[in-house]
Amino acid sequence: MNSAIERILGWGACAVSLALLVVALLLGTTATAATGGATGPSVRQATVRLAAVPGRPSAGYFTLNGGTAGDTLTSVVSPLAERIEMHSSSMAGGVMRMDKLPAVKSMPGETVRFAPGGNHLMIFGVAATVKPGATLPLTFRFASGAVVKVDATSVAAGATMPMAMSHGGH
Repeated sequence: MNSAIERILGWGACAVSLALLVVALLLGTTATAATGGATGPSVRQATVRLAAVPGRPSAGYFTLNGGTAGDTLTSVVSPLAERIEMHSSSMAGGVMRMDKLPAVKSMPGETVRFAPGGNHLMIFGVAATVKPGATLPLTFRFASGAVVKVDATSVAAGATMPMAMSHGGH
């Protein structure tokens, strides 16, 4: 008798597991259908050039792709920094100018580089524990609600940047 009850309970557990799997698959399919199968934004090659003088802002660089639907980067935060601002650099009349960016739009499939001499992050109040070679966790938030988390590699002020970040950005 006990083996018959155990068999029934075993089949019941299997049925519940299968039902949960079907629900999970249906919810996943609905989410994909709602976005038309689009891939979301991505962030690659995140690097932070630490400040030469403690207490001064560090700079952040990365490559942003808006995904198949495009998206707008609205903010970047880190638990190891007081605040992070997006900036652009440009040359006007022989003078380097830096402007704060409220958001950065990436069209479908477009790549936007944050690199020395162009768009970049100003990272204020980086924790003293972040040393060259360590990582700085960054969370990128987008207008669509997408959130991308990456660990940026930290390099010392004046150190050679990784090859992908060594050219001017746009």
